[in-house]
Amino acid sequence: MKFCSKIKKRKVLSIVFGLLLNLWFFSVETAAQLAEVEKTRTIVLEIARKSYPEIKLKKIHVKSFESENGYFKAQFSVSRFMTFQRMRYYIYVNPAVYQRGAPIAGIHAIIAHELAHVSYFVRKNRLELLGLSSLLSKDFTTDFERKADLEAVARGYGKGLIAYREWLYDNIPDAKIVSKKRRYFSPEELTVMLKLIKVKPSAIDTWRKRVPKNLEEIRKSG
Repeated sequence: MKFCSKIKKRKVLSIVFGLLLNLWFFSVETAAQLAEVEKTRTIVLEIARKSYPEIKLKKIHVKSFESENGYFKAQFSVSRFMTFQRMRYYIYVNPAVYQRGAPIAGIHAIIAHELAHVSYFVRKNRLELLGLSSLLSKDFTTDFERKADLEAVARGYGKGLIAYREWLYDNIPDAKIVSKKRRYFSPEELTVMLKLIKVKPSAIDTWRKRVPKNLEEIRKSG
């Protein structure tokens, strides 16, 4: 009986120890995620102050998410939109972007890209934001994302965007690279754009009006 009692105690202690160990790992992971979110928030606010003065800082919030092929995204609060409350905007960060060594200039540039989306949200009323349902259309999505790239370029983040895309292609599944190149400007396209802007600064305004879909269109319109 005593032997059985000892076994039971050991089992209980083993279960308790296991639960405490899992709780410790969970706490560490959560703390790490919070640290990355806070790091991102600092960068977001810095870039918003410097490059997007039209955005009220208190309306921007940063959260984390997990993904195999994405590291940042911007959204507005759907619940506040539906209940007619004051709008709130979110920048989501995948903590893996830091763990996988993304260049800091690239992180700044892609955050500038996401803030371009927030700037768009800020300038639209609720009825106009309903039009974002058109994002289900590939053509609209490409225009929407490439326009955000153009805003980042116009506000001085072109070289950083090149660095980010070069890093990104090495840190997403190969099957996703083609769709990324179709939806966003590639390093090659961005390099040509930056060269053309040096010669003809007004090219950026031309591209804003008619977003180029490939390298050939960039060269012709520039």
